[in-house]
Parts: sequence; structure tokens; C-alpha cells
Amino acid sequence: MSPLLSWCRWEFGRRIEMNGVIVYLICERLVKATVLIAAGIVLLVAGSHTNLHDVAEEAQRQLSLSGGTSLWRRLFDRVLALVGNHGSSIAIGAIAYGVLELTEAVGLLMRRRWAEYLVLLATVAFLPLELDELIRHLSVLKVLTVTINLAIVWYLVQRKQLFLTRQRSTPQDA
Repeated sequence: MSPLLSWCRWEFGRRIEMNGVIVYLICERLVKATVLIAAGIVLLVAGSHTNLHDVAEEAQRQLSLSGGTSLWRRLFDRVLALVGNHGSSIAIGAIAYGVLELTEAVGLLMRRRWAEYLVLLATVAFLPLELDELIRHLSVLKVLTVTINLAIVWYLVQRKQLFLTRQRSTPQDA
């Protein structure tokens, strides 16, 4: 068996210990998953009965929200240009992201090691976008969000030692 496959089998077979940070991550991921999946379903249903683009434009105007030219906005506009300006695309994206969050929560709840890696990857993937948005439009909520996400990344990498080298097992460990 290759050393990489052996390491993967060992690493992902390990179980994680449950503590306050892991419980927080489970709760946070479950809440986000619930909101995202519910919002996606509402968008799918509402999208079939109304023009969501007009509703979103009116809400943006009423709330004085400027779309700006942030990295998020440019990325979002590019994706919508590829798939079409449909509310169903946004709804499907929300549901897919909700399923990812739910998978992370269930994996952590089952104390699976792969769930920590999934949380790490999902959190790190959005940090560049969050930092870009923070630089462009500084707010307390954005600073808090980035700080929490950086703390999660630090915790998972440093404290949990995600990238351990395999220790030699003795016959008693097997």
C-alpha cells in the first residue's frame, strides 16, 4: 500500500474529541445549513410565482444598499452571466452551500476526522473574498466574521494538529 494511502486511512480513521469549540462549530453549521436550505427553497418557490430580480432591486433601493464593485459582486455577476440571471440559480447555490454546512455539522457530530478537514477547507476558501470585502467596506460585523473564521482556521490547524505525521504503532496499538 502506498504511503499516502496508508496515511489517509490512518488520518481519516481517527476520531476527534468533543469540546466547546467543536460544539460551537456544530451549532453554527447547523443554523447556517437550516437558514440556507430554507432560503433556497423559498427562492425556488417564490421564483416560480414572481420576478425575483425586480423584488431584489426594489429591496436594494429601499434599504439603500449599494452593490458596489467588490470581488463578491464581480464573481457573482460572472457566475450569473454563465448560468443566466435566474433566481433558481441562486436558490440552488444556497441549497448546495447549505448541504455542505450540514455535511460539516453531521461529520463533526459523528466525531469524524474528515469533517475537520472539510470545515477547514470551506472556511479558508472564502477568506480571500471576506478580506476583500472587509478592505473595501469596513464594518464591525465584517471584522467579527473574519476574526471568527481566522480563529477557526488557527484552532483546527494548530490546536487540533490536522497535519500530523503518523506515529509508529506498536503491536499494542493495533
